[in-house]
Amino acid sequence: MPPRISVVIPAYNRVEPLKYTLRSVARAAERLNEPVEILLVDDGSNPPIEAQLQGFDAGISVSHVRQANSGSIVARLRGLEAATGDCVLFLDSDDLIHPDKLLKQLAAMAEERADISYADMAEASLGPEYGIERFAPAEVLPKVDQPAKFFIDVQPAPHNPIFRRSYLRQLVATPIVPAMRPMDPSGDVWLYYNLAPYPAKIVKVNAPLSAPGPHGEDRYSRHWERLGVSALLIMEQFMRRCPQTDQNVAARAAVGAAAFRSWRNLPRDFDGGFTRRMLAIYHRAPKGSLDDLGTPNFSRLARLLGPVAAGRLLRAFRAKPYRSSRTLSAEDYERLLSDLNKHDGL
Repeated sequence: MPPRISVVIPAYNRVEPLKYTLRSVARAAERLNEPVEILLVDDGSNPPIEAQLQGFDAGISVSHVRQANSGSIVARLRGLEAATGDCVLFLDSDDLIHPDKLLKQLAAMAEERADISYADMAEASLGPEYGIERFAPAEVLPKVDQPAKFFIDVQPAPHNPIFRRSYLRQLVATPIVPAMRPMDPSGDVWLYYNLAPYPAKIVKVNAPLSAPGPHGEDRYSRHWERLGVSALLIMEQFMRRCPQTDQNVAARAAVGAAAFRSWRNLPRDFDGGFTRRMLAIYHRAPKGSLDDLGTPNFSRLARLLGPVAAGRLLRAFRAKPYRSSRTLSAEDYERLLSDLNKHDGL
């Protein structure tokens, strides 16, 4: 009999936070009181993760899958391919889940016959022996039932949703957005964009059930520029390849609105090519409500001037210079933009 859930954890050369992740899954599996499959996908670590974990008791059986270094998107797909559970949860190697996460979200999915369940966000404090000392509420997510709004607007952290495996595998078998290594910093966004146009039953559990692990090691989220470039490439591929059908209007409009909001939030002196490409996504997309582009005050101004003119005006007066939010060295910044320019825009 297959397990109720498979937990897929891509990992690359980051072992100490991973130990907390594995212990948190073990406690949730104990609370669920059913077998849980853990697939640890080693993305070419040196030495291998399995060797680095020798002597560590995760508190639960872990299946190791090893691949040559290919990036987080490929690692997730490899784990999904190997998974046997009815449902799938993706965790990064520093994510933490509440002891009740599996129990509550799987119960909600069974009751509602849902394809996806999600919950609110928590913040966690680490304890001794790779335990979690405390989960505290951090962010209450809105309740939504439309895939385009869920995946594009709410866009929960990757450790939040649990998916029905049959639903997930069917849609990623022929993805709208092809997997590309430069998209890896936003691997969860890559998955979400490939799911956004399609029907799904979504259920929310009103409890804070997952959290990013607090640690000092490097992570993609510390460099918003890398996230921005990878997200831009995903958006462009989506707009280029997503069929312009009635079924896909909501998803295409949501992507356009998300690109517009990102354009508005860029530093005023950020790279001009990047800025133009982000705005081009909005121009290519179907247009929804002006309320999707910003606050009520922005909507009122946009009705007078048009959304792009209103955005340019506010950027001129309110946007901060790049130096106030820079996370990359000048060399890394130039290399990132040079790599971006190897890919055509819309």
